[in-house]
Amino acid sequence: MSTGALMRIRPGTDQPPRRRERGAVLVEASLVTGLFLVLVFFIFEMGFLFRDSLTTSNASREAARAASTLGRDRDTDFYTIRTVEHGLEAMGLQSLDVLVIFKATGPGDTVPGACLSSSQSGLCNRYTPIDFFAEKEDTAGNPTGNFGCGTLDGAWCPTSREAQASVGPDYVGVYVRTKHSYLTGMFGTQTDLEATTVLRIEPDKR
Repeated sequence: MSTGALMRIRPGTDQPPRRRERGAVLVEASLVTGLFLVLVFFIFEMGFLFRDSLTTSNASREAARAASTLGRDRDTDFYTIRTVEHGLEAMGLQSLDVLVIFKATGPGDTVPGACLSSSQSGLCNRYTPIDFFAEKEDTAGNPTGNFGCGTLDGAWCPTSREAQASVGPDYVGVYVRTKHSYLTGMFGTQTDLEATTVLRIEPDKR
């Protein structure tokens, strides 16, 4: 039997070498492509997550500045809500979970746990997205009773906040919690984003 005949019947050698190499290349390419797509999706998702986290933090900071500047104005919370709404425009109001405007003890204070579930007398006002549609006045210009120490902001009435320089103004905190939705679903469905900013109320000259 010739050497050529032996080579023809040797197991595993029934395919030309070039065809076997082509199959190996296809397998390697599919693996590399899969890893590349996962990396692309990861970068894509993390980019949107970072954007929403930054948006949430900025909304908290801007709202705290508004609450600090307005101080004892009876409509402080109404305008603070409007500031949060504007700050979350890039995410949409549907992303908001809860907003809490609370009395803080210092710049490093955090939102009281009880305020996350309901407004607390003398301590905080809690708002959900539906409260953002509440109006301060009706179409005739009459107060609706929602704000100005009303049904929504009455627990910690803005006019009760201390702004007197000689006494020492209160600290006002703004806590914002939003929900970030993942687009691809490869890394989960949603995650909570939280931001808290505490500022001292700007003192008046009383």
